[in-house]
Amino acid sequence: MTPREALPGTLNEWVNFLSDLNPDHIELGLERVRTVLLRLKLDNLKNIPVIEFAGTNGKGSTAALVAATLDEAGIACGLYTSPHLHRFNERVRINGHDIDDVMLCDALSAVYEAANAQSPVSLTYFEYTTLAALWCFNAAKVRAMCLEIGLGGRLDAVNVIDADIAVIVSIGFDHMAILGNTLSKIAYEKAGIIKKGSVTITGELLPEAAAVVKSRCSELESPLFSQGEDFWFEKNGDGFCYRDKQKNVQNFPSPLVPVECAAVASAVISKLAGLKKLPESTELFMAERRVISRVCLPGRMQRVHQRPDVYFDVAHNVPAAEHLKKALLSRPKPKRRLAVVGMLRDKDIEGVLGILCGCFDAFYTATLHSGRGENAQRLQDALIKSGCIPSLVKSYDSVSSALKACVDEAAPCDEIVVFGSFVTVSEASDCASEIFCRG
Repeated sequence: MTPREALPGTLNEWVNFLSDLNPDHIELGLERVRTVLLRLKLDNLKNIPVIEFAGTNGKGSTAALVAATLDEAGIACGLYTSPHLHRFNERVRINGHDIDDVMLCDALSAVYEAANAQSPVSLTYFEYTTLAALWCFNAAKVRAMCLEIGLGGRLDAVNVIDADIAVIVSIGFDHMAILGNTLSKIAYEKAGIIKKGSVTITGELLPEAAAVVKSRCSELESPLFSQGEDFWFEKNGDGFCYRDKQKNVQNFPSPLVPVECAAVASAVISKLAGLKKLPESTELFMAERRVISRVCLPGRMQRVHQRPDVYFDVAHNVPAAEHLKKALLSRPKPKRRLAVVGMLRDKDIEGVLGILCGCFDAFYTATLHSGRGENAQRLQDALIKSGCIPSLVKSYDSVSSALKACVDEAAPCDEIVVFGSFVTVSEASDCASEIFCRG
């Protein structure tokens, strides 16, 4: 236990304190978090609408769009997502703005003192940040909360708060060592955010996963609304049309988030009407229409440069790779499409690169030097094994050196996609300005 007088003061010091706990350490379970939550007197947050977002991919983008819609409608919303790309503050947003350093430090101090009062409670990095986010939302008196699940659902720290609306955007293979190696097992963990009487909304799920969610909803008497059965979307020339069984038909401009996520967000918004004094759906749909073309999370096919066009995407598992491939194939082919890729060793590297190897004309693989980072050589070997021409796959000791080499060799009419993990995109962001200016 750190003495009170030795507690961190600045946010950088707090981030260093949390990093010493090891951001990659996972210790699932709700008892520790629940104990500290009660000590912080945060259980009153159940009195405002709580929307929780789980899923293998897309949950952060969906949460961001719902939160922005509520903010636009005049409902101050707290949005909690993870991980961050640039600044720790990105994880906690209130009314559309990142939390400031002072409030975040106050929150972390409050969590520390509550954890170490009476019988000390040991918290992980993610548990600290989750409780700090909830403290901030309570202090700011937000009128609704959109909370992104970190891992799984059933035993994730966010699940210490019961959801009024449980959203499961997608279910695919990732974190199998923790969540299980079948879709049924993974779905069981994600369905753990469904509570008795809550409303459940899902994206289009594979039958094996959908059956688990349906069973959980039936057991807990939770009304279920699934994409493809209860609501649908159709793309049109300049946007998409959302419709559901309740005869909501809404036309939206093209979203910056994936259209599948936007459709799930629309389904959530249709169920928010009147929930704990929220506005009617017509007003909320109008708000969604106003924000949908400007809301996105950084690092999701985010264009950061032109001539050549450079995109950052955090795709790091097989479902995300399939989505990225679909997005690339749906767009006009540039003269050359080049990839800068770095990945974590506990991901399905061969699976991801096997899907994407045919989408690019050359690869620049990078070693990640974080605790779970993989060596560039493994990525190079995986690409060659998948059929890439060896001379078109180059390895570098860092994301920075890989991106520099790629930009140096690219023509203005080429396209560069940086992908593979949040770490890869974060490191590319850190050096991007210098590289592009030099170029």
